[in-house]
Amino acid sequence: MGRSAPLAVLAGLIFVNCCSKPVISWPANDQDASDMSLPDYDQYLGEYLKPDDSLALLLDYDGTLAELTTHPNLSEMSVEMRQSLRNICNSGKAFVSVISGRDVDGVKKKIGLENVIYSGNHGLEVLYPNGTRQNQGIPKEVADNFDKMVDHLNREVVHHGSWVENKRVSLTFHFREAEQKYIPEMAARATEIIESYGYRANPAHAAVEAKPPIEWNKGLAAEFILGTSFDENWRQRKVIFAGDDTTDEDVMKMIKGTGRSFRVTKDKDLVTNADHKIPSVDAVYHLLKWIESRICG
Repeated sequence: MGRSAPLAVLAGLIFVNCCSKPVISWPANDQDASDMSLPDYDQYLGEYLKPDDSLALLLDYDGTLAELTTHPNLSEMSVEMRQSLRNICNSGKAFVSVISGRDVDGVKKKIGLENVIYSGNHGLEVLYPNGTRQNQGIPKEVADNFDKMVDHLNREVVHHGSWVENKRVSLTFHFREAEQKYIPEMAARATEIIESYGYRANPAHAAVEAKPPIEWNKGLAAEFILGTSFDENWRQRKVIFAGDDTTDEDVMKMIKGTGRSFRVTKDKDLVTNADHKIPSVDAVYHLLKWIESRICG
C-alpha cells in the first residue's frame, strides 16, 4: 500500500476536483428524507453491490456514525453501530476509511477499530493501521499564525456558550449553545478573525471552521486514500459513502456516476451531490446492517 503520491498526481487530483461542476441527481422515486423511516437499501443498492463484490466503504463520523451533540466529547457511536462496522471491517471483502472533521487521533479514539484508515481535519491528516501518517503541507507562515488565531478567538468571540475546538491544524468555533441573538455577530466576527490570520472560514453545523488555505478537501482526501491504497483502477471497485455535512459534498461529487452516496438530512429541500437522502444516524446503522448482510452472508 502506497503512503505518498507524487506532486504531479496531487496536482492532477486538485485540478479535476476543483474544475468539475456539481451534478444534482434525484431519483424519480426518491422520498423526501424527512418522511422516511427506513430507506429501501435493496432498491438503492441491490443492483449495485453484489454478494461477491469488493467494497470500499467511506464514512463521515459526527452526524453520520454518531449523533451530533452539544460538545464533540459527548458524541458516541452506539454499540450496535460499532459492532456492525467491525463485522464489515473483518469480512475480508471491505476496505473502510472514516474521513472526519475531527483531528485524526480523536476520530480513531472515538471509533476504536484498528483495521480502518482514519482521516482527520477534513482530509489533511491520514492515519494508516500500521501507524504511518500522511499530512498535507501547510505553509509555515500560515501555521505560525495558528496559536495567535486561537488566542484571538478565545479573547474576543468566546462567550455566552460558544467555544473553540482546537484540532492542531484547523479549528472549529462552535456556537450551538449560544443564544440566537448573539450568533450572527459572533459568527461574522469569528469569520473576520479567522481570515485575518490567513485561514479560510467555512460555515458548518452551528459553527465556523478555520482551515489552512490549501486546495484540499474531503473529496481529494478520499481520492488520495483510494488511489494510494489500490491501483489506478480503483474506480472499478464498488464505493459507498455516507455523510451529513456540506464538507461531505466533495466526496459525493468525486464518486458521482461510479459510486453510491448518501446524505444524512431531514431537509426535504436540500440540494446535494448525493445519490440519495437518508434521514438519520439510525438510517446509517441500517445501511451498515444491509452491507453487512450483503457481503458477510
